[in-house]
Order: sequence, then C-alpha cells, then structure tokens
Amino acid sequence: MTKIMVVDDEKDLRDMVNLIMQKEGFEMEMAEDGVDFLNKIDDFQSDLVTLDVMMPGLTIKEILEKLKEKKNNSKIILLTVVRFSEEEKERIFKMGNVVDYITKPFELDEFVNIQYFGK
Repeated sequence: MTKIMVVDDEKDLRDMVNLIMQKEGFEMEMAEDGVDFLNKIDDFQSDLVTLDVMMPGLTIKEILEKLKEKKNNSKIILLTVVRFSEEEKERIFKMGNVVDYITKPFELDEFVNIQYFGK
C-alpha cells in the first residue's frame, strides 16, 4: 500500500485530503508543519509527501536539506498558491526529491489522479 504524508498548516485541508485518500486506499499520515513532518518521517517511511510551501517555521529549503541529511528518498509534491516560472521550477526540482507541484486551490479529482499516487 502506498504511504502518503500530507504536510500543511491548514487543518481543514489536511483532514479533507486524509479522508479522500484513505477512501482511495492509501495509508496516510498528517503533519502540521516542517518540524512535525521531520519528527514523523523516520517512523512513517512515506513513499510520497505533499508539502505546503508556505508554512510557519522551517522554510522549504531547510526541510529539504534536513531530508537529505536523513537520506530520505520520499518523492515530494509541493503545494503552493504561487505559480512558478520555468526557471523557478527547475531550481526547485534540483533542491531534492521534488517531482511536481500543485497550485492551490486544486480540484480533488485532479489531486487524487496525480501520477505519483500509484497504488
């Protein structure tokens, strides 16, 4: 079973994604910020992480650097309210295990059908 961790400071979004993805057959874990995520990632061993770009506390760069230190290979999809230019995408994808990004708000059907969620 594919294991997904949703990292977002918006509780409603975490709860909604958790409910939908569990119904789709995924094993889920939630984290409310970067510190919470880094504390949980070793025990949960997720295949995929959806990671909000704008959260209080650690920056995305700091989170990705700490993941590298942990030698964690989870694929990461960033959640953002900002559209990235091609140059920004290239820079971000070089930062670690980032494989894609989703612009908020997103349609649940589109979210569930993202190719990286393979069951």
